[in-house]
Amino acid sequence: MNTYADERGTVRLTAAGGAMAAVTRVELKNTSAVARRFSLRCFVPGGWAGLNPAWCNPAWDRDLLQAGWKDRADRIIFMVLGGDEYEVPAMTTVLPGWNLKPGESRTAWLVRPYRAYLADAPAWRRRAWAKEFAAAIDVWRKLLDRAAQVRIPDPGVENALAACLADLFIMREPVADGYVACCPGTECYRAPNAFEAGIAAVAIDQFGFHAESAAGYQLSLDLQEKDGDWSEPRGWAHHMWGGSGFKAWTAMEHYRLTRDRKYLKALYPRLVASSRWQETQRRTTRVSVDGQRPLTYGLMPRGMGDAGLKDGDDLYGVFFPHNIWAVYADKLSVEAAEILGKTKDLPELRKIYAAATTDLQIALERGAIHEKDFRWISAVPGKETGSRWGALNAAFPCRLLPPDHELMSGTIRKIEERLSPGGLPIHTGWMVDGMWVAITLDNLAEVLLQRGDGDAVARYLYATLNHGTPLYTWCEERGQQPGTTECAGDRQHLWTPVAVVRMIRDCLLFEEGRQLFIGRGVDREWLAAGPVSVRKGPTHFGPVSFELQLDRKAKRLTGYVDLRAARDIERLVVHLRLPAGLKAVATGGSGAGRLDTVSETLTWTAPKGRVGIDVTLAGNG
Repeated sequence: MNTYADERGTVRLTAAGGAMAAVTRVELKNTSAVARRFSLRCFVPGGWAGLNPAWCNPAWDRDLLQAGWKDRADRIIFMVLGGDEYEVPAMTTVLPGWNLKPGESRTAWLVRPYRAYLADAPAWRRRAWAKEFAAAIDVWRKLLDRAAQVRIPDPGVENALAACLADLFIMREPVADGYVACCPGTECYRAPNAFEAGIAAVAIDQFGFHAESAAGYQLSLDLQEKDGDWSEPRGWAHHMWGGSGFKAWTAMEHYRLTRDRKYLKALYPRLVASSRWQETQRRTTRVSVDGQRPLTYGLMPRGMGDAGLKDGDDLYGVFFPHNIWAVYADKLSVEAAEILGKTKDLPELRKIYAAATTDLQIALERGAIHEKDFRWISAVPGKETGSRWGALNAAFPCRLLPPDHELMSGTIRKIEERLSPGGLPIHTGWMVDGMWVAITLDNLAEVLLQRGDGDAVARYLYATLNHGTPLYTWCEERGQQPGTTECAGDRQHLWTPVAVVRMIRDCLLFEEGRQLFIGRGVDREWLAAGPVSVRKGPTHFGPVSFELQLDRKAKRLTGYVDLRAARDIERLVVHLRLPAGLKAVATGGSGAGRLDTVSETLTWTAPKGRVGIDVTLAGNG
């Protein structure tokens, strides 16, 4: 919902995905003392992106846009119903108007049918849109009510979380053979692949939709060649070697969140086959050149980069990010074998992983880019080229390097050298002088969270939200300036809403081995505005609930962490993300955690049951 208002009146837009169409309720009110004319310009950018029939013949329909091109010509792109009159200022525009008396209100409907044609228009105009809109809202409320419940005292962030979580379901649709596919975008990338579908599956898994997560990613898991190649050589993401890592990570994350051994047993043969196939590929690059070990020794062979990864001007090359993810797949093969007790396979899998890790680490060390006083990881070994995507995945989620490793620190420094006026890193995708907004959170902020820099994480979260549309959607890539017309890729792209969902979740609940961190990325102003809480949030240890509440007058921070449904936590850390001017000075009560005033944390060892929080504060915040 978005409201626009000034001294003349208000316009409120409320959007929902219905059974037959995406529906936006348009509410208009004249709040002034004189009659006013309201209008709503609806258009599709581009000269070959739609046709208002009345532009061709004034006697034809003027309340809709038909496809004209790029689809069946008479397919309806959208309709605007309930206008007093309709102007036709351009071929790709519908411009309804309303004449409102002082104090008068009106409701209209902007409808985008999933599939309708000009012959259907009369029937669509007669539909009871208020009833269909209410039914759509009810369906979405029931769906989101099933999710882990998050309370953040910033309506903008709460609304962003709800909208982005819903968007992950919007981008899923039935395909052949009973599968459900998750598409990366609405226009350009109408093809499922292991990458966006994977991060989306992880995100909805983290909010409790375990069955939906598994069903939505099964297609990607099943797309494996007989020789074990998991990179989908017959699919959109062919020769992108990192696909195996995304598949292994997504599936193993599902196991960690559900402890479903039957699922893991079914997955295991695919993990093993993939590792064995990848080893055959790496053998082809373990060849000396003139008696010397080349920078690409032991890495996966040339493949497709995508995400702005380029070797000079070449879209193909030996790319570090894809090798990081491929090695991570081998790491997870070993983990799965250990969990399932596959003792016969373990020596082989450990050997594959050890060799791949050693070769990658040597390549990272030798192929890092040297600046004056730091080093960083580029797209390809030994060459400053391509985008900044994927290098930080070596720390998170792949955990092949520690987050405070010199190369991780240097890569963060390099990424943050160029920030947009809105505070986002530049060249995180294809656009050299633009931003793939998602990667600010998905790559950079996640590693900063892993490093414990909650202030930077909160700053990047708000910068990302500030670059979204009023409906919390993002184009794939965009220019730096406000109102830019520079755009690349999909107009509505999945990666950013997924990154928002995962970032907010990880700010509240974050696992690191056998450790659970609570509130690590909470913005310092949230507690000043009200309680922060999660109810039944899935974690690797089982469902966890918590609440933190600040009483500024009494100078106390109170709350709890409910671990009664959790297990196997070696260390619980609650971050005390207090507003400026306040600091924790003491903690009390039975079972009180150990207070560290420097790191602003409370820590418990092997906690169980319900842990109480009662912290005395000092200062004038």
